[in-house]
Amino acid sequence: MKPFVYYEGIFLDNTNYLTYMSRKNRELSNKPYQSAVINDLSNIDIVLSPKTSELLMETIEVLSKLDGFVKEKLIAFPMLLLRTEALSSSQIEHYRASNRNVALAQLSKKNTAEAKIIQSNLEALISSVNNQRKIDLELIIEMHRNLMHEGELNLKDEGIRKVVNWIGSSNQLPHEADYVPPHPKHLSTYMNQLVSFVNRKDLHPLIIAAFSHAYFEIIHPFSDGNGRVGRILIQVILKQSLFLENIYVPFSVELVKDPKKYIHALNVFKDGNYEEIIKLLLDNALQIVPKVYKALDAMLSLKDSWHIKLDVRKDALAWKILDDLLIQPVLDVKYIKNKHDANDQAVRNNIEILLDSGIISKIGNEKRDVAYECKEVLEILDQFAI
Repeated sequence: MKPFVYYEGIFLDNTNYLTYMSRKNRELSNKPYQSAVINDLSNIDIVLSPKTSELLMETIEVLSKLDGFVKEKLIAFPMLLLRTEALSSSQIEHYRASNRNVALAQLSKKNTAEAKIIQSNLEALISSVNNQRKIDLELIIEMHRNLMHEGELNLKDEGIRKVVNWIGSSNQLPHEADYVPPHPKHLSTYMNQLVSFVNRKDLHPLIIAAFSHAYFEIIHPFSDGNGRVGRILIQVILKQSLFLENIYVPFSVELVKDPKKYIHALNVFKDGNYEEIIKLLLDNALQIVPKVYKALDAMLSLKDSWHIKLDVRKDALAWKILDDLLIQPVLDVKYIKNKHDANDQAVRNNIEILLDSGIISKIGNEKRDVAYECKEVLEILDQFAI
């Protein structure tokens, strides 16, 4: 097994760092640190073991069956899967907020830092999978720009990083880090090689997605947000491949449960072991599928219950609001007016109908700028993540 990563010694330009350093750091700063150099993997020949090949075929069959089953059953369901992926992906990076608070942040009614960060993750994910452009460097940079909440990113950090960064050390120098990603001088070359791999047609999209994710992570092209962008890249690859047309696979739901196993798979990838990350994503997909069926069944049952509770004309705005709740489980008058080009009084009248039926409830005791939630939808989303 030939390693994908080797290392070069680079001397640090101390003028870019602290003017004051401890004695230990002064000594370190006079020595080279080990910075990653990555082989060109764009045309690598990927050969799977018989066991992994069998796992791949099983996963393809199970996901294809699910994709066909979901078709035309609930048009809003893919959006619910993306919402779950965004929350779980953010949790891997230790950003936590409830589905309710993220939905409130989407309405600009929740200003907690973590809710807004996860909101940005969700919106970047939605924007990226809906983008019809071929995956290229500009699209990946756009993913990052959409992802990074305004409080997370300085203007000087936008785009491909121009500074050295490292992983696994609290020191102010990279010399004792667990991993120092490639020097900025290599990033343009490596990212173009990654894009070439992403757009290959001779491998199954699940293989391309898993390999590309690990490939992206060892390049580590941004100052921050690499993990989240890398997981968005998985979804974009699968969406553009048309392998799955009616669902998204929220891999992060399982990844967040065992981050050590996930990190291990990314680490051994550096040594040339690409099967670990492929097996991990395939295993995760198989673990997720039963949860997707369960969540879909719960959503369909909930929608059936609404037809029993609600006694209004078939063309009433209330039915459209119910469809909105499946995508946006917390909403307000402004959201509904903009979505359906409806007048204020009509929106408020239909909200009252839904309140009276018990389908939605008011959040808090505010008299103005009120938000409404569907607790049942939020509960299904929360149970999915658990």
